[in-house]
Amino acid sequence: MKRTWGAIVAVGIALAVAAGPASAVVPAAPDRPLEGRLILLDPGHQLGNSNPRFAKQMAQTKFNGTIVKGCNTTGTATNAGFPEATFNWRVATRLKRLLENAGARVQMTRSTNSYDAWGPCVWNRAKQANRIGADVMINIHADGAPARDKGFFVMAPGLVKGWTEDVVKPGRRLANAMIAGMTAAGATPSNYVSGQLMISRDTTGLNFSNVPSVTVELGNMRNAVEARRMSSASGQRQYARWLLAGIERYFAKR
Repeated sequence: MKRTWGAIVAVGIALAVAAGPASAVVPAAPDRPLEGRLILLDPGHQLGNSNPRFAKQMAQTKFNGTIVKGCNTTGTATNAGFPEATFNWRVATRLKRLLENAGARVQMTRSTNSYDAWGPCVWNRAKQANRIGADVMINIHADGAPARDKGFFVMAPGLVKGWTEDVVKPGRRLANAMIAGMTAAGATPSNYVSGQLMISRDTTGLNFSNVPSVTVELGNMRNAVEARRMSSASGQRQYARWLLAGIERYFAKR
């Protein structure tokens, strides 16, 4: 039976599709480098943590593997009164959009920034990462150090037997990628934490997490220059871009 050239090509395509690709790994498109990744963003604190209505909730405690710590805290603020909780929230919402544009699926540990809301407790935030099977959890914070101090640093989990054996190595890899990526993108390195890396054995959110997790202290809210950047929309967008650079660095090396 005679076949036309078009029919032969069509048969060949059909057979190739039926056979499947030679490799099951499909690289992400250059403009969507985080395709298929699931990322949990934790904007630290909550405005309502300081609300007396929620004193009972804030008084909850849990053992975190090394010490007993509380549910959550109010966070710090600039000297002008701009709250860390609001800064963390605004950076996280901007980062969420950037991550989604890069192909990632993103969840947040809180859905509002309000004086009429509290928490969630830090252990429940980490448990959310475990429950959804996040590829990484990024805890977004700012520091309240002496005014001369400036720059970002990253906290990674230390070894706590029975608690963090599964996350110490991946957490360190994530921390190193965040430091390298953020620094290359222009973020100001800390002048008071050596190498921008702090290993913590008593940070509840890191100890309860079963996925690679780090806390990024983006800067010092008591430093006048950084406080101005943190309080502005343009500065918040810049912090979000720096975080994106660190996250992309981590997945590019996997």
